[in-house]
Amino acid sequence: MNADDFSVLQATYALHEIEIITLRERVLTLEEEIARLKEKLALQQKNQFDKKSEVSKTDPLEENSSSVHTVAAHQRTRKPRGNRFDTSELPRHTVIHDLSETQRHCACCQEALHKIGEEVSEQVEIIPTRYCVIEHVRLKYGCRQCDTIVMADKPPAPIPKAAAGASLLADILIGKYHAHLPLYRQSKLMRDHQLAIPDNTLGNWVMQSGEGLMPLYDALWAILKSPYLQVDETPVKVLKTNKKGYIWTYYARLMKLVVFEFSETRAGKVAEERLRNFIGLLQTDGYAGYKKLHKRTTIIGLGCITHARRKFADIIKISNDKQGIAAEMIERLKPIYALEARLKDGNATFHTRKRLRQKIAYPILKEIKRWLCQQRPQIPPKSKLGDAITYFFNQWPYLIAYTRHGTAEIDTNGVERKIREIALGRRNWLFIGNKNSGKVHALFYSLVLSCVLNTINPRVYLHYVLTKVHELRRGEIDPRTLLPDKIDCTILQKFSDEQIEFAKKMMNHP
Repeated sequence: MNADDFSVLQATYALHEIEIITLRERVLTLEEEIARLKEKLALQQKNQFDKKSEVSKTDPLEENSSSVHTVAAHQRTRKPRGNRFDTSELPRHTVIHDLSETQRHCACCQEALHKIGEEVSEQVEIIPTRYCVIEHVRLKYGCRQCDTIVMADKPPAPIPKAAAGASLLADILIGKYHAHLPLYRQSKLMRDHQLAIPDNTLGNWVMQSGEGLMPLYDALWAILKSPYLQVDETPVKVLKTNKKGYIWTYYARLMKLVVFEFSETRAGKVAEERLRNFIGLLQTDGYAGYKKLHKRTTIIGLGCITHARRKFADIIKISNDKQGIAAEMIERLKPIYALEARLKDGNATFHTRKRLRQKIAYPILKEIKRWLCQQRPQIPPKSKLGDAITYFFNQWPYLIAYTRHGTAEIDTNGVERKIREIALGRRNWLFIGNKNSGKVHALFYSLVLSCVLNTINPRVYLHYVLTKVHELRRGEIDPRTLLPDKIDCTILQKFSDEQIEFAKKMMNHP
């Protein structure tokens, strides 16, 4: 074999060696992709068929484990047995069950029995819904000299020329936005009480009620003056466009207000425009649409520890590995949640929350980051675990930001709980008709949930503000004073008492 032949063989061998290396790398890439897809499929199956829970039975947040600090576990108190609900505020009717005259003699000696005491038990009953018609009779008076005719005024109706009174409208709105009953179901229930109103008529009333109370929606955006906001979004189906729309949620825990906003897009420009004048702490999940907001000089961006934790919890769901990196990550996060639980139970001040977070939580998070840096090189970046670790590092500046602010929360669970109400309703009413109905949805969900935040009865509140529609239209009342966080609760209580007395009279009416 001459030198040229040998050179050719060497070159051929080198080419084959390169091809083998390339194929090996390709096989490794495909194996990682297959593993990633298997994880994704397993997680989807788990979420579809298993109970929805981030915390496994062997993984309670309240447990305590850390190599840096130890925080006492948060213990849940068990409710006492017996009635698990409070009936002290309900009206009461006493029914006496007594023996007959013949039964008041001893069965053995026939001597008369004497009363030695009594036994009291309670049952909760319901007086069935009773619709009624209020006839407004306006007496007319005339002048024989100049033919003048005058008559008494009557209270203006919330919807001009509509048969629905404020109490009926409030009941319809509560059914739809608090009990999540679609209007066609409410129409069926009304027929059971001899009241036949088509669901499209109910829909028109809801829209007109929303138009009358829209000044309250504009006033609700005073929420943007809060120094701390949580923001999130959820999809809804839009019937007119047959596309996906979104309801954005702005939650001000310090003001006890939540405002929803309907949009036909999820683009970050929606929140950017709405928050163009906002100054303060803004807490969101890791959605890229919030990046520009977090980079504004007037905004301090905060992330969500629970979103980061959730990605590791998902891995445990699909792998059932209680000893792996994901499981250890959950263990390392437990003392942080235990600290938050203790701060909440102790009604800690904002100053105390900040001080203890800096002293305890921040060092734990720093240690977690150092530990993940050590684990990261051995984890395929496209795997589910690799994705969870990448999310943690990308969000790192925002995840630790809450430790520097006592007013902020550890996560966005607060705003997610508000969005859950939208999700519950969406399962029932299924879609939003159009952009206008989306705004009305946003208005009533905002009012109802803000009432809940302020421990106000939403039914009484909606009934009351519906009686103020004409004053709002004429500009005779400041809508800000009617918002759930500002309204005079003594006025609401008086209004409620008056309605109860009126209901009693109606129940006694033949």
